[in-house]
Amino acid sequence: MKTVMFFRVLAAALAVLAVAGGISAGAAEFVKGSPAPEIAGLDLSGQAVRLSSVVKENPYLVILYFFSKNTGEDIAAKLQYLQATHGADKFRIIALGLAEEKQELADFAARMGITYHVMDPASLEDRSVLEAAKTLPMTVFVRADEDRMVEQVLSGGGSSTAKLMASLAENLFRKRKAEALPIVEEAVAASGDRETRELKGYVLLSQGKLDAAESEFGEIASATGLARVSLERGDTKAAVENADKAAGDPYAAALKSAALARDGKVDEAVAALPADAGTVPAWQQSEVANLKGRVAETAGKPEEAAGQYREAVALDPYNVVALSNEGAALRATGNLEEAKQALEKAVETSGGDPTAALLLKQVAAELAAANDTKRGELIQSQIADLGARYRQMKESGALDARDAWSTAPLVLAFLPTGEGGAMVFDRSGMDRLVIHELEAGVQASGKATVVERAMLDQLLQELDLGSSDLTSGDVQRRLGRVLSAGALGFVSFVRTGAQVTAYLRMVDTETTEIALQASEILQENDPGPAIAALTAKIVGDFAEKRELKGLIADASSDAAVIVNLGSRHGVAVGDGFSVLKEGAPVEVGGRVIARRQVPVGKLTVTEVNDEYAVCKVTARQEGAVFEKEMKIKGLPPEAGT
Repeated sequence: MKTVMFFRVLAAALAVLAVAGGISAGAAEFVKGSPAPEIAGLDLSGQAVRLSSVVKENPYLVILYFFSKNTGEDIAAKLQYLQATHGADKFRIIALGLAEEKQELADFAARMGITYHVMDPASLEDRSVLEAAKTLPMTVFVRADEDRMVEQVLSGGGSSTAKLMASLAENLFRKRKAEALPIVEEAVAASGDRETRELKGYVLLSQGKLDAAESEFGEIASATGLARVSLERGDTKAAVENADKAAGDPYAAALKSAALARDGKVDEAVAALPADAGTVPAWQQSEVANLKGRVAETAGKPEEAAGQYREAVALDPYNVVALSNEGAALRATGNLEEAKQALEKAVETSGGDPTAALLLKQVAAELAAANDTKRGELIQSQIADLGARYRQMKESGALDARDAWSTAPLVLAFLPTGEGGAMVFDRSGMDRLVIHELEAGVQASGKATVVERAMLDQLLQELDLGSSDLTSGDVQRRLGRVLSAGALGFVSFVRTGAQVTAYLRMVDTETTEIALQASEILQENDPGPAIAALTAKIVGDFAEKRELKGLIADASSDAAVIVNLGSRHGVAVGDGFSVLKEGAPVEVGGRVIARRQVPVGKLTVTEVNDEYAVCKVTARQEGAVFEKEMKIKGLPPEAGT
């Protein structure tokens, strides 16, 4: 009786304080969006517990539960079930009970079968945390990071177990955790309300279960949900139609805008964007801001886009796509340091999102290069020289002289296609990411050299060459000579429905003929496999299969014959060459059109430098003499020794 009276008095006092404006100054409070007060003490088993240490264990979530022995049995049991089902490593629970006697809490925990931490009130370093529970029971979600940010405060028991599970499911959905689905299904089974069922539809969507999501949205007539399904499937027409049925829903309006932008109707997309999204859940407000950013970028406004992405992250710090997009947009505006910080946060928050990780790697490299003043001076000097050579060739109409027989160094340059007008990607910076990774992969193969991106971009700007100019054969030939590039690469991207395909063309700079065509389906959230496949085709189908032809530069020693082909041409140790001598003339109509090339021996490469290779003689026809300027031709691998 005494205990019951204690709780009645406590509840009345707390209610008065709440009406008066809250707990008195100095008392701990749990406010959404603010750091949680420290909780430290011993649990009923005598184990030391400290909230600042628990968050460092990196669970999905830390849940604080305030209760009394007479309130909150249902939620206490649900939390025990949650931890037992999904693991204490994922959900760390700290319960704080209000009681006059420690034994009363121990009896409660034993009766409920609780295995999570139940704190001993007498051991708390700061007992004011107990005063924070204005209404019992109270459940607090705390983000597992050093800030101990309060993400949700829920009050009440009974039917609120369904609300607890729905709130938990939304939290996990935003964090892209698979456990969101079984938990939201429990919430739906417990309440069946429309809001929870709609959340279930979005959880299903996030896990790629489009048919199930469509069914769920259809049963509750969620036009917004159906618009999202249509957009995920790439059916922009249906996305617009469904969004129009959800008039007044800002999330639906943003989905309509995204669909229009994908179709290249950028002006209509801008007009369709909602002015305010404050009436929908925070995660949807974040999505709206992110989509506004993508439309702004498509319209050529990267600064505005970066601001929208920043707002999206503020609304939902787990919106990894918005974080990644913010980094990519900042990169596009030249704010590399800020871009790096945003991408680091995206990688950390997501646990290693592949796209954000690739963007971060590239931005870090660009930042290091930007701080290298000597390198910058060298690039400027090279640009001035290359620009002058290009203009001279353009004015004279003649190309620089080149050895007609020898294979040019295998230097590749990847140029912009200039394709635009439609929002091909949902994620920002994808085109740049793919091209830069292709360049890095080809360079790392050792089979070719890639023209440095910073120099190429500045040279094109210096020469005022746009994407339309680069389609000209004359321009391609001149650029090839100026850059010493044997081929120019063009990568374009096309969205068909939900699928984005990357198309690659390699153009021979001498003939301007297409030397290689390839395509790969690109997954925006993990572009690595498609990039690796395209790189392999460039290296394997183009670089390695290129016919190598050159000249002997020095034949004074059979153990060290020097040829004018090196690593820049794609030569490697172990490669073989056939040594040729001029044979009988080939005549047509009384005119000599060529001379037969007669094999008289073989060379095998023993050492490779950038511009030349050292070979040993492995075969020689009787009486044949190897001399300077004799022609050589690459042999297939099996014939190289």
